[in-house]
Amino acid sequence: MHLIRGVLNMIKNIVATKHSNAQNEIPNSAQDKLMLTVDKLTIITATGIQLVDALSYELRQGQTLAIVGESGSGKSIASLALLGLLPDSLTITGVVQLANTVGMSTLPIANDKARNAALQSIRGQRIGMVFQEPMTALNPLHTVAKQIAESLRLSGVPKKQWRDTSIALLDDVNIADPSNKLSRYC
Repeated sequence: MHLIRGVLNMIKNIVATKHSNAQNEIPNSAQDKLMLTVDKLTIITATGIQLVDALSYELRQGQTLAIVGESGSGKSIASLALLGLLPDSLTITGVVQLANTVGMSTLPIANDKARNAALQSIRGQRIGMVFQEPMTALNPLHTVAKQIAESLRLSGVPKKQWRDTSIALLDDVNIADPSNKLSRYC
């Protein structure tokens, strides 16, 4: 956990240096917009084992944040906490804020009944996660089209737009011949 904090500080320093160097160029206030803040995110098991220790970072529009660390250092569990995807047996504290149209709104990360309802409209719309193990994230019994359509349905995309939107999404990530890939199984 100390490793992840050290790496995050190193990344912040690189971003800060890059940002201060970029100030000599034409400023762009849109790129400086704060998109996500995580302040003192802490995750503790029911037995008192600390899985994540006061993790803090911020992400601005146009930036990429890499959270790196050794296996078991808390990278995935910290990300899952932002989406409210952790079991109720864990105690999650800290403050997470996500940009909205008028500023920043606080995401409910503590395990309670209101959390899931509040986060359901945010997941996949304003914040998402790419899971690190595709063999468990994709179902080999369903076509690519069906699996993408599920996300589109949950996002409120009309059914008549699913095919075109799926092709556009596959094209966006440089999948060759995306229309052909829709009928394939993972």
